[in-house]
Amino acid sequence: MKLAFQLERPEEAIARYREALKRAQARDDLAAIGDLGYNLAVAELGANHPDKALEVARATAQEVERRGSVPFAGLTLVEATALYRSGDLVGADELARKTASSTDKQAAERATFLLGLIADDRGDEAGLTAAAGALKNAVDPSLQADAAELDARLSLRKKDFAGARQEAEQAGLLRQKTLDYRGLARVLALEGEAAEGAGDAEAAADLYLRAGRSGAAQGDEVSARKWLQKSAELATDNSVRSAANELLSGLGT
Repeated sequence: MKLAFQLERPEEAIARYREALKRAQARDDLAAIGDLGYNLAVAELGANHPDKALEVARATAQEVERRGSVPFAGLTLVEATALYRSGDLVGADELARKTASSTDKQAAERATFLLGLIADDRGDEAGLTAAAGALKNAVDPSLQADAAELDARLSLRKKDFAGARQEAEQAGLLRQKTLDYRGLARVLALEGEAAEGAGDAEAAADLYLRAGRSGAAQGDEVSARKWLQKSAELATDNSVRSAANELLSGLGT
């Protein structure tokens, strides 16, 4: 079961998995319903539809439970991720902790990363430190990227801007390698925040521009707008400011 949330054509994947799920339901195949429901929810996340991902994940989990089985850890993790992306930190934290204590090592590690993001959003430095430490010896490149991102976030909280920028850059290289473009946009913005904290407005504007451009290309308009506005505000180079404003004008209202 693939847990890396990187689909280059999520809308195509949604259509494919939705049709396959209907066929699985027609033949009343519970194992296939669980697997395809999971994949459909992942695809909805990839298309920046956390509300739809949450609906699919919950419906799939409920069917599994009604038929006397326990939802697998990956499905619970998708639900937790959808809750996090929808802004429900309490619900996301509860399900992420449940997944982090499961016997599914891969799901547990990804849940640990999610717990780190939640801790950072809450200003919980101890929780962020614990999550970063738990992933420090990861071997999988996607988990190494997670660890580097959490380290960058921790360094930002400690105002170690040079360290944060270096760690975010390392995370970005790993995100590129693993085709995690949403994660790449996020760490570019972290690198921009570190450059801004260090007083390097020119570098920060460029990094926020790159983060916003990546986010816009993926349909993540909320994050893209935030990052592009920061780029336009900080830019000392007219070309960077113009590029940011042009991308902003192309976003929906």
